[in-house]
Amino acid sequence: MKEIFCTTTAKTNDEYREVIKKRMRTMVLLIIIGFITALVGFGAESYLKLSINEHMLGVYTGVGTGLFVGGIILWIKNKLLLGNEDKLKESRLSNTDERIQEIGNRALRTATYVIIIVIYAIALIGGLFNQILFQAFMFVIFTFIIAYAIAYKYYNGKM
Repeated sequence: MKEIFCTTTAKTNDEYREVIKKRMRTMVLLIIIGFITALVGFGAESYLKLSINEHMLGVYTGVGTGLFVGGIILWIKNKLLLGNEDKLKESRLSNTDERIQEIGNRALRTATYVIIIVIYAIALIGGLFNQILFQAFMFVIFTFIIAYAIAYKYYNGKM
């Protein structure tokens, strides 16, 4: 299974090298977000004097640490890829394979359908017990629809 966000249309190793550098900048952003999230988990109760559920502190700490470590590992992986011309070419060919891109697109489309159905079900069933739950999930669906419409209009004009 290929990574969801790794397909590209780069035709040469130089174009692909720029794609990898852009991914590395994204990993730096991921590392920073993870660090901040872990800091909130570690220091919310001690330094910020907030009373947060112990479980949620653990969630923040775990998610932040995971993003931080994962970002570092992926950054290093990409850095090593830039230094090896053969691996770079192999990765480029793998990420530009149209068959794999189509499989990824279909899988993503199916997963999107499933997640929308699940969100609607949770909103409608959960709304019977908690109005805020209903509103939160309907906001997620509304945000998805707006984001889809904007992205569709953008790519329709670009392609």
